[in-house]
Amino acid sequence: MTTSTVEGFVRGFLGGFVGDPATNVERLIETPSGLVANDMLAALGHPDVAAAGRTFGIQLIADLMHPTDSLYFDSIYGAFRGQRDIRGWLVPTMSSVPFLEFVPTHEPHVFSDGAGNASVDEWKMVIDPTAIGGEGEPMDVGRGVSVRRYRDGWINWSCDVYDTGPFRTDPGAGLPPVPRVVWPTEANVGERRARDVDFEAECANFHPTDSEYHDPIFGTFRGRAEITAWMLDVMPRCGDIIFEPLGPVFDDGEVFVQEWLQKAIVPGGARVEMTRGTSVRRYRDGVTVYAADYFDTAPLLAADVQEASVACGSTLTLDDVLRWRNR
Repeated sequence: MTTSTVEGFVRGFLGGFVGDPATNVERLIETPSGLVANDMLAALGHPDVAAAGRTFGIQLIADLMHPTDSLYFDSIYGAFRGQRDIRGWLVPTMSSVPFLEFVPTHEPHVFSDGAGNASVDEWKMVIDPTAIGGEGEPMDVGRGVSVRRYRDGWINWSCDVYDTGPFRTDPGAGLPPVPRVVWPTEANVGERRARDVDFEAECANFHPTDSEYHDPIFGTFRGRAEITAWMLDVMPRCGDIIFEPLGPVFDDGEVFVQEWLQKAIVPGGARVEMTRGTSVRRYRDGVTVYAADYFDTAPLLAADVQEASVACGSTLTLDDVLRWRNR
C-alpha cells in the first residue's frame, strides 16, 4: 500500500465533492482512481471518510465503479450496470437505512488473478436502533460476503451475497421480488456436480477441532466430526444439483473463493436455476479451518424451483433442516 497515494486520493475526494452526498446521484467520475486494490480498500476504510459521514463512503464506492463496464449485484435489489445506474440505486438505498451497519467478520483478503486483483470481504449486518433515536442493543440480522474485481484503477465487479429470506417474512417490508439475473458463466473453470464430489475426502481435510462451517439453511457446525456428520447426511440427498462457476477460482493457499450458480438437473437434462452463491474457505498449514457458503434461500421457495428440486431427486425435508438447526 502506498500511504501517501491513499492520503492524497482521500483528500482530493473529500475536498472536491460537490453537493449533498445523500442525494447527489448525477455525479459521474470518468477518470481512473490510479489506485490498486489494496489502496482502494484503504481509501474506503479511511478514518477521514468515516468521519465525514456514512454517505461519503457510499459515494466513494460509486466513484470507484467503472463508468460503463461495471456490475454491482445485491441479493435483494439485483444487478446494476455502469457507474450511473449503480450510484442511482446505491446512494438513495443505503442512505435510507442509517441504522444498518456492516461489521467485518474477517479482514479483507486480496488476490491477484493475473489480469488484476480481486478481494473478498465477509461481514455481518447489524441493526443499531440508536442510529434512528431508538433504544436497545445492536442486533445481528445476518451474514454476507462481498467479492470485488479490480482493473486499471476501477472496480468492475462487486457482488454482495446474503440471505434475504428472513427479511421477506414480513409482507409489509416492501421489498422487490427476488431478482432474476442472467449471469455469464466462467468457461475456464470446471462445473461442480454434487453427485461427483467426494465429500468424505473434503471433510477429512477439516481441522479435527479448530474448524467451522457456516450454512444459511442448516446453521453452523464446528469440528471435523460434526461437519462430516452433517455433510454426509445432507449432500447425498440434495439430488442432481450442479454449481456453475460465475468467475475464476481465487485460491492463494490461504483463502479460497468461488462464485457460483446452483441449478437442478431435471430428467431430460434441462437445468433449472435455484440460487446464486459464493463459497469461502480459509486454510492453515494446508488444513481447512473455516468454510462458509453464502446464498439466498428466498429463491428456493419459488414454485418452479421446488418442483425442480423434487424432479432432480432431492429428498431433503423441513424436518431434516430443523433436526440439524435444533441439534
